[in-house]
Amino acid sequence: MEITVRVFGELTETIGNRHTITLEDGANIRSLTRRVAAQTGQRRQGYLGEYRIGGNELAILLNGRNVELLQGLETKLRDGDEVVLMIYTMGG
Repeated sequence: MEITVRVFGELTETIGNRHTITLEDGANIRSLTRRVAAQTGQRRQGYLGEYRIGGNELAILLNGRNVELLQGLETKLRDGDEVVLMIYTMGG
């Protein structure tokens, strides 16, 4: 299956801004982020750039919905899904 990954904010400097990732059927968000990390030369396990995957540093949206409102990193993917990766921003 093919998944489109779009990246926004400072994270684009580290991993680029758009990727098409091919994964096996039944893959989840965790396996997707591992594949993105591997393809972009990230060596620190559990991180994309300096941002920790799964936690409060990185927002991951699946077809416009935050995966934390679904099954988190275990959220299953389907062919044609779009995943957005971005850092949480703070303002005031």
